[in-house]
Amino acid sequence: MQLPHFVPRTDSTTGVLPCVGNAHLFDEPGTADQAAELCARCPIRTACDTWATTHREWGTWAGRTDEDRGTPRTELPDRRRITRDEEYDDCGTETAHRRHAARGEQCDRCDTARAERTRAARAARLIEEHQRPGGPTRYGYRLHLKLGIPACPPCLAAHTAETGKNWYRHAA
Repeated sequence: MQLPHFVPRTDSTTGVLPCVGNAHLFDEPGTADQAAELCARCPIRTACDTWATTHREWGTWAGRTDEDRGTPRTELPDRRRITRDEEYDDCGTETAHRRHAARGEQCDRCDTARAERTRAARAARLIEEHQRPGGPTRYGYRLHLKLGIPACPPCLAAHTAETGKNWYRHAA
């Protein structure tokens, strides 16, 4: 399951949302109840529901199936989920992830590994942002949000300063 760009990784125990690593529950009609149980404890359930409704997503989102949201079955993509027996030796790498995408396949192992790589890259970039000679920028604030951690005072101040400039520019 590819999550939208706005989805932070916020679960306090594992650092991921309840749906990460459980994609098979959200794509198959017979597992909608199990998916809804995971969604019930998700901190961004409302945002997921809005996204799925707006973008006419298929599968279970925010505990609601595509039928609940009114997504026509004719628009559902035909992506085959691979089983553990079909995994490649290099599953979990970026190369395997791209191979799956090119073939219209979905692999939980590759999706989870890619999410981990993305999170690690964002965390490293946030450290660099904090060590900038001029101090953090608004980008640092955005990285805090994407990582699902509260923004530090310098990043928040940079965001507030930049947002304030733009707000006054539009208000005039």
